Amino acid sequence: MKENHVYSMELDRDYPRIDRGEGIYMYTEDGREIIDGASGPVAVSLGHGIKEIADALGGQAAKLAFAHRDDCVTPVLEESCERIYEFSGGDLYKTFQVCSGSEATETAMKLITKYNTARGKKDKYKILARWQSYHGITMGALSLSGFGSRKKGYEHYGFEQGHIAPCYCYRCWFGQKPESCGLQCAKALENEILAQGPDSVAAFIAEPISGMSLCAAEPHPDYFKEIRRICDKYDVLLVLDEVMTGFGRTGKPFAYKHYGIVPDMVTTGKAMSGGYFPLAGVSITKEIFRVMKEQGVFFPPGHTWSGSPLGASVHVAVDKYVKEHDLIRRCEKMGNYLKARMRELAAKHPTMDDVRGRGLMVGAEFVRDPRTKESFDISLGYAGQIQAACLKRDMLIEASQGCNRGSAGDAIVISPAFVVTEEQIDEIIRRLDEAITEVEEKYCGLWKF
Repeated sequence: MKENHVYSMELDRDYPRIDRGEGIYMYTEDGREIIDGASGPVAVSLGHGIKEIADALGGQAAKLAFAHRDDCVTPVLEESCERIYEFSGGDLYKTFQVCSGSEATETAMKLITKYNTARGKKDKYKILARWQSYHGITMGALSLSGFGSRKKGYEHYGFEQGHIAPCYCYRCWFGQKPESCGLQCAKALENEILAQGPDSVAAFIAEPISGMSLCAAEPHPDYFKEIRRICDKYDVLLVLDEVMTGFGRTGKPFAYKHYGIVPDMVTTGKAMSGGYFPLAGVSITKEIFRVMKEQGVFFPPGHTWSGSPLGASVHVAVDKYVKEHDLIRRCEKMGNYLKARMRELAAKHPTMDDVRGRGLMVGAEFVRDPRTKESFDISLGYAGQIQAACLKRDMLIEASQGCNRGSAGDAIVISPAFVVTEEQIDEIIRRLDEAITEVEEKYCGLWKF
C-alpha cells in the first residue's frame, strides 16, 4: 500500500488509484480499466471525460470563477435556474443552488421555517420523515434521515421530530400485499400528524424512489397520491428528495413525474452536474414563492459557494448534453434492459431476490432464504462481500446493509451512466454473476438452498 496523506473512509484499505475516466470506465495510473457500474455514488450520470462539459467549466472559470450570491446574480446562474424550471415542465419555479445534497436538505429545512413564519405560523416547524430514508450526512439532514447505520454514534447531536414506516412492499411493515394493502404506510402519515398536532407539523420529506437505505425500492403506484392528499388536508408541505433520482436517472426528468403529483419543494444534486462539479439545489413551486414574495421574506442562509457560476455553467452544459443526446429516453430504455438482465440473474442465484428500481437505478436484495425473506446476519457483510468480489473483477457497484428495519438486510444498486450500451450492461451482468457466484460458493456447503 502506497503511503499518502489522504484521510480515507477505511484506513487500512488499499484503494485503486484512479487517474482518468472515459464513458462508464475509469483507469488507474498503471492503465487498469475499471467499469464504473455505480456512477460513483450514483452521481456521474453522463459518464467520464465529456469534453463539452469540461470546456464549459474551463470557459466559465476563465471568464468569471466566483460571484457571491449576497451581492449579485450572474447570467449563467439565471440560465441554469430557468433550465430547471423548463426541465420540470414548469413545476419548479425558483431554485436556490448549493454544493451538496446534504446542504440542499439543510437549506430546505430553513426555507420551510421561513415559509411558515411568513404565514404567521412559527410554531408549525416539525418535519416528519420515514424510517429507512437518507437525506444527507450533515447533522440536520442526518436527523431527518431514518438510516440507522449512518446515524449511529451521532444521535446526541441530532433531533427527532417524527418518523413513519417506509413504503417498502417487499418487506411491508404492516404485513400486507400491494394489491390489497389499503396504503397503510401512507395513512401512517395522517396518524403521525394527528398525534403530533397539525398545528406543529410543517413538512414531510421522502425519496420518491429510495436511495441506498432501501436500494432502489419503488413505492406503491398510488402511495404519493395519498401522501399528497394528506399533506394538503393538514397544510403540510411535501418535500421530495430527488438528489439521487432527479435529472433523468429514472427515465423521467424527475422521479415524482412517475406518480402523478407535484411536490411543494424538491432537493436535487448528483446528476444535476453529472459529477463534474459539486452542485445541488432546492427548488420550490410558484405558490410557495408567492407567499415568500408577498411577505417580503429575507433569506440569508447559504454557504460561500451557493449560486456558484462554475456550478451553473456545468449544469447548463449537462442540460444541453442530455437534450442533444436524448438521454432521458435512453435511460428508460437501457434501464428496462438492465432490470430484465438483473431478473435473469436473480433467477439463477439462490441468495438474490427482489429486483427493483426504475431507469438506470436498479437494486437487488440478498437473502438467506427467498421463501421466508430471512436476512443474513449483518456481521457477515454479505452485500459488502459481493461489492468486494466485483472490485476484484475491476467493477465498482454500490452496496448497503440495514434495509430490514436497520438491523439486517443486504442489497446492492447497479447504476451506470446514461450513455451505457446493451453490450456494456451484458458485461456488467457477467462480472456481477461471477462475483455473486464466488460469495455464494463460500456458504453453499453450510446452507441448504
